[in-house]
Amino acid sequence: MPLGLILRDYLKIVDTMWEAKKVLNSRVVYVDNVVRTDHKFPLGLMDVLSIPSIGKYYRILYDIKGRLILVEIPKEESTWKLLKIENIIMVRGNKYQYNFHDGRNLVLNEKIYKTGDSIKFDLQKKEILEHIPMAENTYSFITGGQNVGRIARIDQYVETKSSSPNIVKFKEGFETISDFVFPVGTVKPLIMVPEVNLSEQ
Repeated sequence: MPLGLILRDYLKIVDTMWEAKKVLNSRVVYVDNVVRTDHKFPLGLMDVLSIPSIGKYYRILYDIKGRLILVEIPKEESTWKLLKIENIIMVRGNKYQYNFHDGRNLVLNEKIYKTGDSIKFDLQKKEILEHIPMAENTYSFITGGQNVGRIARIDQYVETKSSSPNIVKFKEGFETISDFVFPVGTVKPLIMVPEVNLSEQ
């Protein structure tokens, strides 16, 4: 979802794209704690949009119809982001590069996390705050399929022996492929349920 479109059509902070560009050029809009001035800059799942000058902070999620939405969050939650590990590769120096769902990566000395796990990442200090495994009892946000937009608790992780995706079964009585499962908390979910639908503004 382009940043300028969000400011104009969904948050209605401005009336025209020209005004959106002017606001962005004033360097008061942040995405994942980085100033963004390009009105075409795309926002995606779990991105954090911050506009401190008006005291507004949002996290981007999916609703139950699979549409991008903005969920308003407290200021203190805007300092971190959940990242799902898409894959892990070994790099020079026998270190491990963790590649995340939003395109960012992180190089660590050890392979201590697994593909499919998530981390709570400090956007200011650039460090890991918490590890959230794709494992039994973990709360997860469903990012695709019939149950998209729901938060459910993992009952069982089933590895398939074919090229098909692994299956995750939930205590709520449904299952989906692991690609659609985004771990979001161990003791409790770290994100709120979606509230404001972008496509219905």
